[in-house]
Amino acid sequence: MDFSVIGLSDVVEDLVDKLKTGRLMALYFIGSTRTSTIPGLSIAGATPELTLYTPACDVEYLVYGKPKSFDVIPVTPEGIPTPAVITRACINLCNVPYAIVDAGSAIEPKIPHIALPSKRVGDPINTGKAMPYEVAKALYDEARTLAHTLRGVDVYMIGESIPGGTTTTLGILSALSYEAWGKVSSAAPTNPHDLKEKVVREGLEKSGLRAEEARQDPIRAVSTLGDPVHVSMAGFLHGALENKAKVVLAGGTQMASVIAIAKHMNVDLKNSVVIATTRWITSDKSSSLVALVKAIAPSIPIVSINLDFSEAPYEGLRCYEKGYVKEGVGAGGTTFIAHVSTGKGVRDLEKAIYEEYGRLTEKK
Repeated sequence: MDFSVIGLSDVVEDLVDKLKTGRLMALYFIGSTRTSTIPGLSIAGATPELTLYTPACDVEYLVYGKPKSFDVIPVTPEGIPTPAVITRACINLCNVPYAIVDAGSAIEPKIPHIALPSKRVGDPINTGKAMPYEVAKALYDEARTLAHTLRGVDVYMIGESIPGGTTTTLGILSALSYEAWGKVSSAAPTNPHDLKEKVVREGLEKSGLRAEEARQDPIRAVSTLGDPVHVSMAGFLHGALENKAKVVLAGGTQMASVIAIAKHMNVDLKNSVVIATTRWITSDKSSSLVALVKAIAPSIPIVSINLDFSEAPYEGLRCYEKGYVKEGVGAGGTTFIAHVSTGKGVRDLEKAIYEEYGRLTEKK
């Protein structure tokens, strides 16, 4: 079976029909948060400091097949390459138009892209001051407007690259009083839940934000414990749904913060939104995307694309089966739209991913 569905299957069936016959567009939102530089929190870079530059390098590689800002592919400290390898292989196969949206990358990516006017790097959330309220609100509104300018699309797929994003997701959800402790995922096989909780609780205490205030205005949750990417994705989601389009949220537990922000901005999420991710996320014992979505917006189904790298010819990819990386740069969602729009089975998509990984290996 190429993918599994958790939740309302009729919503997914309707989406599949649109993916086969409608006009599609993919957008990859990038941004940085200095939360990712807290030692032990993120492995989306060879060192904590380098995680700030991973988003720009991810999308430079996605577009050109190699980063422009640094002559190295983003890797974990163990040398496991970015999930953009999966995304690049699949987006090139399905030939879907795509764009990069910079919501606050630490360095400007050296590719043609869309830059939100209020883009800003997020500050560490253990300060309780992730970004000014006015900036967070502007990012939401600008992304919503962007969706309105990209009219004529039946299905948008939106993904992300933001190291530290599962920790800021925990921050946003906790500020909104969702029970998210121990439920967000990690790119590491050992999920640093204790450290994430410590960082979030420290930020909550310093912010003095009350749950009632955050639920009435979720931008407050973002400005205290969030980041530039998830609020921008929520704004774009809002605008896309106003365009009467369907939206595939391509990602793992980080998508819980996107739907939570949108929900508390009074966006109607029923029947038009699907989360698409990888099997490594939905089978992860150290997190629970399913529980988070059920608590926030149970009408949103989750599609789990059944990639399996256990027989991959490269150790770097086989490490995904050991709990490394799991998701990112819209990998699961891009694989899903490639599968549906091209009719290629997941085994065929895996071969394309292996070929792309092999190209990288040969370049070293």
